[in-house]
Amino acid sequence: MKNKEEEPKEYFERNVLFVIIIVVSGLFLDWLSLYLLIDVNPWGTATAIPGLILTLQGIWLIVNPYAIVFNNRFEIKQSYLYNKEFYYLDAKSIVATKSNSIGLVYNDDDVESVTLRGMRSSHKARFKTEITNRITESIKNRDF
Repeated sequence: MKNKEEEPKEYFERNVLFVIIIVVSGLFLDWLSLYLLIDVNPWGTATAIPGLILTLQGIWLIVNPYAIVFNNRFEIKQSYLYNKEFYYLDAKSIVATKSNSIGLVYNDDDVESVTLRGMRSSHKARFKTEITNRITESIKNRDF
């Protein structure tokens, strides 16, 4: 039986231009490394490593959305290495710091900056309101 509480409620997509730039630069470095290795040039190995990393990162960016909102938390999947979960129970409010980031205020008044640099610009305002609504709902349902 499927757990209904763990199903994602909303997805927020990435900036398409950013993903295209990453994929094209990775594929260009892959092509350059193959071209250099065919000519038996050792620089082909040096360009292959960043090319493969950028290609894998680009494929990962295509497959995964930028942010996923659940009932009790939200996840930011900024890159292959940066994947972080934020729980609404730990948060008190959200403050707007810059256009590309928000400040998540915890219950002990610590502020953590959450960057929204790779998110589609049309989704940023909707993401902020969705997170604010979820945190407000969480504050209403707390017993402590």
